[in-house]
Amino acid sequence: SGIEVIMLTGDSEGAAKLISKQVGLPDDAVHSQLLPEDKLHFIGSLLIPPPKRCSACRPKSLVMMVGDGINDAPALAVADVGVAMGEGASLAMEMSDITLMDSNLTKLLFTIRMGARVVVTIQENIVLSLFAKLLVVGLTFAGKMSLLSAIAADVGVMLVVTLNGMKLLPTGQNDLEKERKKRVSLMDPASSYSEVGQNFELAHRPATFHHQNVNGNGKMNEYTAGASAAEIV
Repeated sequence: SGIEVIMLTGDSEGAAKLISKQVGLPDDAVHSQLLPEDKLHFIGSLLIPPPKRCSACRPKSLVMMVGDGINDAPALAVADVGVAMGEGASLAMEMSDITLMDSNLTKLLFTIRMGARVVVTIQENIVLSLFAKLLVVGLTFAGKMSLLSAIAADVGVMLVVTLNGMKLLPTGQNDLEKERKKRVSLMDPASSYSEVGQNFELAHRPATFHHQNVNGNGKMNEYTAGASAAEIV
């Protein structure tokens, strides 16, 4: 899809690699134990400066930073597009360009692809409109276009452009739900959402430990302690 994903985190290397395996990121795309200034410098190194001679020329590669903490605020501010999670720190939301309403990253992927579809639709409408206008002008100078025909052509192009734009509207099944199902089907079964959810559930399921000993009276005492696997780790 032309999108390169890199993880920048201040957590330990072990925690970062554990999450990267669950989401399918290679080890070379994971950078752990980073300070806020480290994230800032890393994002700055990825940015492509715009050309000085042609201001209208924009770089084809843009950098998007997604974060939710205070440590991510400097990197969010310097990136081409900063995206803050809705459940994150208020400073991150202030420094970002876009704020998601919740922490569902599936919506981020849906937004990127919807934006690409919008750009393509706009380009199609512009080309169609210019072609229709040039055709009407050419027929007018050739003396084969009447006033009624010109009005009908203008209204017809307007209707076609409107109908072409309406293809972006959600149909039947919600586009976000389609994107979620498509994402799950493309992922490896060992790292699918369902299995990640099961692992999370197992990691937080209370575990029971039994300890038995014999007291001085010859009776056996049993002690039970509960803890979650996440706490044990």
